[in-house]
Amino acid sequence: MSSSLIGVRDHVTTNDNVELVVESFGSTAPSATVVLLIHGWSGSRRSFKANAAAIAALSPNVRVVTYDQRFHGDSAKPEWGHHVARLAADLHAVLTTLNLADVTAVGTSLGCAVLWSYVELFGQERLGQLVFVDQAPLQNRVPDWELGSKGCYDTVSYAGLVRALNAGMKQFANGNVLACATLPLSADLLAVLEEDTLKCSADDLAALMYDHTAQDWRRILPRITIPVLNVAGAQSAIFPPEGVHVVGDLCVDGVNVTFERSNHWLYMEEPEKFNAMLLKFATDGERPSNGARL
Repeated sequence: MSSSLIGVRDHVTTNDNVELVVESFGSTAPSATVVLLIHGWSGSRRSFKANAAAIAALSPNVRVVTYDQRFHGDSAKPEWGHHVARLAADLHAVLTTLNLADVTAVGTSLGCAVLWSYVELFGQERLGQLVFVDQAPLQNRVPDWELGSKGCYDTVSYAGLVRALNAGMKQFANGNVLACATLPLSADLLAVLEEDTLKCSADDLAALMYDHTAQDWRRILPRITIPVLNVAGAQSAIFPPEGVHVVGDLCVDGVNVTFERSNHWLYMEEPEKFNAMLLKFATDGERPSNGARL
């Protein structure tokens, strides 16, 4: 068995000829347990700086795969495709090109919506288990739903987000940290987060959020029948935990877990706790009890 705890970089080309950067850590054995980490809006594969290599180091038979979604990080930034469904098709390209199967796929924030869209388009093909991190099934507020985003939930708040993006990406990156993290992050990780936010364009992020914030996944979630671990940050400034918990409630085999001390970026804020929990789920199917507060 060969392995790497230094990321091995590769690329995947989608069916509309967009190149995505992929990075893998750990075992390359065909029998390896595969964990796929999908970053959120304005992030990159490097958002998992405290997770990807660390999880691979915890077990000799685990492969951790990350990638930059289009418009993010080092992946291509075309003039089209600003839709969650397009990102889900990109995920399908990653899974099929790398021939990944029975994957424990982890979506964080927007990454959750990408997985929900994937299920809508492709079913549970190549997926074994799912982890969702701090994302409500609908961001916007509608007559039967008030548990969406705390910051971007209607046309007025969306316009405010666009103004913040256009005011300058460096300023936006700093504000994003203040909103999404309660516990301190390392200087190295903060530098990475700022650098990768600056790789994004305000126009791309605004167009993508316009699509993302209006999508209602409540009718799709009951179609997920594989095991789900749904994680909320009790201190999240982005979503109320009770809105996030609806995701786990709607999935057929969903378990809700709340990180008591963490915000939206709980996997960055408490990486050791998150990594250990994820590894147990990926390798043994072990989850905390439903409703657990960690």
